[in-house]
Amino acid sequence: MLIKSNMRTLQRGSSVIELPVITFFMVILVLFIVRINQSISQKNQLDNLAYSLTSIVACEQCDNTMLASGSSSSAPTAKVISTELADSLLLVAQRHFNTLIEDSSAEIGLHVEQVVFDPSTQEPRSYDVRAGADCLSTQRLSSLTDLSPIGTTPGFNAGQHAELFQVTLCIKGMSSIAEEFTPLFLLRFSDSYYQSAALLIGRTL
Repeated sequence: MLIKSNMRTLQRGSSVIELPVITFFMVILVLFIVRINQSISQKNQLDNLAYSLTSIVACEQCDNTMLASGSSSSAPTAKVISTELADSLLLVAQRHFNTLIEDSSAEIGLHVEQVVFDPSTQEPRSYDVRAGADCLSTQRLSSLTDLSPIGTTPGFNAGQHAELFQVTLCIKGMSSIAEEFTPLFLLRFSDSYYQSAALLIGRTL
């Protein structure tokens, strides 16, 4: 009887120890799942916003007064992206992720690129401007000039390349559940994960 009583006592003791441990790991698992869902949602928002900002830059029909004139004197000037445009796009991005910025130490940055083609030689010229946190496209637009279609309408755009536009949007300094104890490799992964780029063809072709 004494042995059975001791066994019951040990079982109760082990149960008392196991319950907090199991509860702790369950809480960690739930927080991890919630964090993963938030990350996926924020990444989707980043992708959509990058596309929307690129659409603004590429919209030739819009009354976009924040585009500057090119400096070429040998051919008609083409509209070129400007720092004013980049700053305005950054403001839009910051307002979109306002809650995220206020609740953490995250920063928004963007990299705007444009490739125009000389009307006479069809040689590409690259322009780019950055604003906000350090953000650089993983693949420069100047290396994607083959994506520009060539016009086929005689007397209008035959043989002319269309302009290319790309906007890269970044969220830097996103913290994990561990906050300031986040390992360096996770911070690097986070900076790479929270980066999205969209490329569009100019609408003048």
